[in-house]
Amino acid sequence: MRYPTVVILIDALGFVLAERSGFHPDGLSHRIRLRTVPGFSQPALSSIFTGVPPDKHGLWMMYSFTRDKSPFRWLSIIPKDVSEKRLWLKRIINWKLKRIDRVRSYYNLYDIPRKVLRYLDLPARRNIFMPEGIEGMNTVIDELSRRGSRIFVRDYHTPEAMAFDQLEEAFEKGDADFYLLYTAELDADLHKYGTTHENIKAHLNWYSERIENLLSINKEIKMLVFGDHGMCDVHGSLSIIDKIESLNLKIPQDYIPFYDSTIARFRVYSEKAERKIIDTLSDLSSGVILDDNEKKKLGIDYADPIYGDIIFLVNPGEIILPSYMSAEPVAGMHGYHPDNEGMFSSMYTNVDFGVEDASIMDIADFILPGFKSEKRG
Repeated sequence: MRYPTVVILIDALGFVLAERSGFHPDGLSHRIRLRTVPGFSQPALSSIFTGVPPDKHGLWMMYSFTRDKSPFRWLSIIPKDVSEKRLWLKRIINWKLKRIDRVRSYYNLYDIPRKVLRYLDLPARRNIFMPEGIEGMNTVIDELSRRGSRIFVRDYHTPEAMAFDQLEEAFEKGDADFYLLYTAELDADLHKYGTTHENIKAHLNWYSERIENLLSINKEIKMLVFGDHGMCDVHGSLSIIDKIESLNLKIPQDYIPFYDSTIARFRVYSEKAERKIIDTLSDLSSGVILDDNEKKKLGIDYADPIYGDIIFLVNPGEIILPSYMSAEPVAGMHGYHPDNEGMFSSMYTNVDFGVEDASIMDIADFILPGFKSEKRG
């Protein structure tokens, strides 16, 4: 690389949010609206680093379905009257995942009931911000590593203020050729406050100051500041769990469910379960069942339906409550259909890429022109 490249990835830096708040750091004269992919941050980040959709890199949702290969299947030996919310049990689960299963990716146990958890898997096991972070796929990080580039990375493990301090210090010293900072703290604030709260504008102003300070140190750099998805304010909720559980279907004989904040997924094992679940979801006006054509268009068409046979996507601004994520409401949420205006992300850069609209899958090529992901053997 002729000049150092600085990438600042701000989780949930949505296009509408940035425009409304007046976010546009001085020195980054080019703005691009970015279409995201379905789901949450894991598939978005994986698509950013590989340049391909989720059904190509394989990491769509945090949890996939499995009948016999779950790292949680040992939970069947725990007495049924022991709540999955017990702190000691969560500590054992986390210890096993990290020490035995060698999970290095981000995950959260949330409020997933034990009767379901033991039929789930974690398809992402590695740190996607590191070389070989996505099993079987080359990423821009892999390519940079192969080229011998000196790489500086700070991800969600480092509080963002400290991460910016360390980035600035390393940048001043010229410690790397490629600098990557990822922060999820704006995303957390948006879930808590929504998109119009004064704290959000103040947070964005703080980012602008830190970014402009980096540019003041050295303007001879390539800088890209972007998000992975947008955010919508929440105005309503719907209850799905009770409706499905009233169908008298059995887990896992008939089906295995997963209720995310905006997506309900079902792996079905009987015609009775398929019929009853589809009929129940079809009666709901707060969302839609994704058909095969839509799955293909969205890049979530898996030959092996490890993420579910039936996928119900909630309308923008509504959430499933309660869900396995939480029983409490939130002010902002993402994970809606990528065509919704609130889901578009944004990029601010000092490089003219010749476009005003793109996909987050184009970012890998923006970082490394000509980059094409390929499967590793």
